[in-house]
Amino acid sequence: MMIGYVEVMISRKRWNWMLLFTIGCLVTLTVAQTQESDGTATTSDSTTKTTDPAEIENTERTDYSNPDTPEDGSSFIDQYEQGVQAYLSNEWEDCVYFLERALEGYQTYYESVANCRMECEYAARDVKYRGEFLHGSNVDNLQHYELILRRTLCLSKCARKYAIYRYLPFSEDFDGHYMDVFQELKMYPYLYACYVKSNRVTLAASAAYTYLVKHPEDTVMKKNFEEAIEMPGIARDEIHDLEEKKFVELLIGGIVDEQENNWERAIDQLESSIKQYIFDENQCRAFCEGEFDHGFLPDFITAIGNHFTNALYCKRNCTSNMGMVRGKFYDNLFPRHYQHLQKAYYHVKRYEESYRAGMSYLLFHVDDLDMPEALKKIETEAKGSVTASFFKARREAIEYNDRMQYEEKLARFIKQEFDLLEEGGSNAELDGEFEDDATMDTLESNVIEEDDEQTNDAEAFEEVYAYSNDTQPPEDVSNELYPAETVGYNDHDEL
Repeated sequence: MMIGYVEVMISRKRWNWMLLFTIGCLVTLTVAQTQESDGTATTSDSTTKTTDPAEIENTERTDYSNPDTPEDGSSFIDQYEQGVQAYLSNEWEDCVYFLERALEGYQTYYESVANCRMECEYAARDVKYRGEFLHGSNVDNLQHYELILRRTLCLSKCARKYAIYRYLPFSEDFDGHYMDVFQELKMYPYLYACYVKSNRVTLAASAAYTYLVKHPEDTVMKKNFEEAIEMPGIARDEIHDLEEKKFVELLIGGIVDEQENNWERAIDQLESSIKQYIFDENQCRAFCEGEFDHGFLPDFITAIGNHFTNALYCKRNCTSNMGMVRGKFYDNLFPRHYQHLQKAYYHVKRYEESYRAGMSYLLFHVDDLDMPEALKKIETEAKGSVTASFFKARREAIEYNDRMQYEEKLARFIKQEFDLLEEGGSNAELDGEFEDDATMDTLESNVIEEDDEQTNDAEAFEEVYAYSNDTQPPEDVSNELYPAETVGYNDHDEL
């Protein structure tokens, strides 16, 4: 069954995906490549280091000034193909080697591209960094376009600084095949097979588990996973999602500490998780700002509208994807941090922080009945120390909630208004606008894609590891992944 499964994976599913860089940045990158070929480009220090960029988030960052480009000049796409060929030739060690390097190369590319976009977005709107506008008045909204030009220039410089032009394997991936392979984790079925054949059974189980988190409905991989965890030599407590976001360990660690009444440590972990969660999601959102194939030649405003709509739905999917934690989906996971923080701060008698965490939670759950009671308890115990600052939700929570609500309204507006145009419209003033049917079709396709994807995700979430309950092996598979003797959080607990 495993061989049949991988054979299915070999057939390439080709469909349009957006490419990964803005047009302006690509032009400059082409120049950079030309300069490098003339011998004018310089190389940076090859040391990879961790930095603490306050301009974005107080989280871990990596310097990609000299990426680990293979000596033969191959890209991670080439390494992926070499890994597949090694699998087909039964060369299991080579298969593992090339596929692992392909994953590492793609992760470097993903992080460097996303981090450049994040840095440049911040730099363009930071007055201290960019200085004043070129002109004092915002005539014809030109300051908006000045910021775009500044971001384009920043992206070009950042791409050269991090040598991203060495990592442009998708520039000729016109049908989006390889983008789909890496974003949909389609190399993991190969890795599973090669890990098994090379007797790396724990890694094989982790590869299967990783793929199932992304594709919980895949029955073949479910069976492979069940077989893997029964293999001799398996270390079940070491099975984990190889693509897990960094915030997850912090969040779960904070919840475990809360359950064990380690309040100060719980606070530290949960606060760090909030910062890392925002950073991880912003990376995903920034990666959505790549190229977009319109399918026709739109005018200036139409091109902006189409491209923005495509990026908007991609970014909204990032929020949904962040909710998948160790095989279970949690809707709107971000505000749960504040629910746990409110309790932790209360137990160390930091009443203002506790109250503000509770107010932040209520931004997202206005109908919650338990949190207002908890806040009233704080008011009673704090007595005369309650001030106006108690009632202010935290800044990052306000900004996150505002963005989420605005994007929901934009998505609804796009769907409703372009549905109206599709039906012929009811307002005479709309007649003649967007005369190009391709414009309407492009925007509508974006809406339909998101609706279909959210429907499929919802169905998939209901099935996540249902086999652990429906088809029980001799012992509970889920409990073996997270052993019963583990204190605190396990995969059955609600966050």
